[in-house]
Amino acid sequence: MKVPTNRGRRDGGEADLAPRLAAAIRAARRQLTGVNESREFWDDAARHRAAWYVATGHERESEEFFVQGAVETDAFLEFCGVEPGSTATVLEIGCGVGRMTRRLAELFGNVIAVDVSDEMLRRCQENLASQPNVTYLLVDGDGSLGSLADGAVDAVFSYITFQHVPTRDAQLRYFDECARVLRSGGKLAVQIRSSALRDAVLSYAGHLVHVVRGRRTLNRSWRGSRVAASVVVERLRAQRVTAAVHPWRDHPRLRPMQCWVTGTKE
Repeated sequence: MKVPTNRGRRDGGEADLAPRLAAAIRAARRQLTGVNESREFWDDAARHRAAWYVATGHERESEEFFVQGAVETDAFLEFCGVEPGSTATVLEIGCGVGRMTRRLAELFGNVIAVDVSDEMLRRCQENLASQPNVTYLLVDGDGSLGSLADGAVDAVFSYITFQHVPTRDAQLRYFDECARVLRSGGKLAVQIRSSALRDAVLSYAGHLVHVVRGRRTLNRSWRGSRVAASVVVERLRAQRVTAAVHPWRDHPRLRPMQCWVTGTKE
């Protein structure tokens, strides 16, 4: 059935109905997945308190900010069994202002730095202006990495990003895309939050503390969503990634548990 159009009308309905309907569908999809909201939230965060929203123990993008990022990057890569290489390409999902990207660029031959925020990517480029091996990619935040080819990367790395993704569907789609863009033998290292009740309660209590201090931590682009680790593992294994989940070894007693999803693409 052909979609009716309003072509030829002069009363404001000159455009075809089909493109307008498609645009409306895309807008509805962005609303459901929190795409527009996420971009607005993280652009605003980057303009006003970028360092804090990237790593809550910091108020500015100081050398200490980047040094701590490098130390953590090394520890996480080792924990997850990811070996860097001068000819390897790593995809970082949620690069922010480049706190860990700088270290990844020192360890890998090429880095693809992905973020939902234009402003975060701009600041990341400024901070890493001396690093010629970093490519920057803006994504919608709905889980798609559509412009990346299948099997394009040797490793996928992400820290404190998936926990801010507003919807379960978007998180799972990111994992689908991780599996797609990994080459055979490629490594996965993605941090997620525990879905246990204790950890959910601790997380929400932390959000409330930050709200009292003037942060926008009840926004769903900060709160994110939770996906059970077992669901993630099952999803990845269905796509030929031998996945497993490991609690982070240095877990503070009164902080929500951080877990790492690791795996190898068959």
